[in-house]
Amino acid sequence: MVVALNEKGEVVAISKLIHVATKGGKVGNCKKLKVNKSKVNLKQGKKFKLKVKQIAESKKVKLKKHRKIAFESDNQDVAVVSKKGIITAKKKGKCSVYVYAQNGVNKQVKVTVK
Repeated sequence: MVVALNEKGEVVAISKLIHVATKGGKVGNCKKLKVNKSKVNLKQGKKFKLKVKQIAESKKVKLKKHRKIAFESDNQDVAVVSKKGIITAKKKGKCSVYVYAQNGVNKQVKVTVK
């Protein structure tokens, strides 16, 4: 995790916390994420549920899951996203929702609110 401070020593931003498994064991890391939509068009007030599947680095290893998939909207005035991946359209515009695996692998979903 990385923490950014201003000149007064106050926290201004914190990065996502990641967990990574070492190689050579029975557990591994996520290689990529599969999301049911890469572009979502919504009307104001409507919702859409993202479905996400993690793909392991190899079929020989199981994914070790320390935390759940994380979701984040880059413009919460246009659309917000819940911890469960439900996007809610708030006002007209465009934004992106990012989906993060525990090891930092991510996927972008473009959202347009009409």
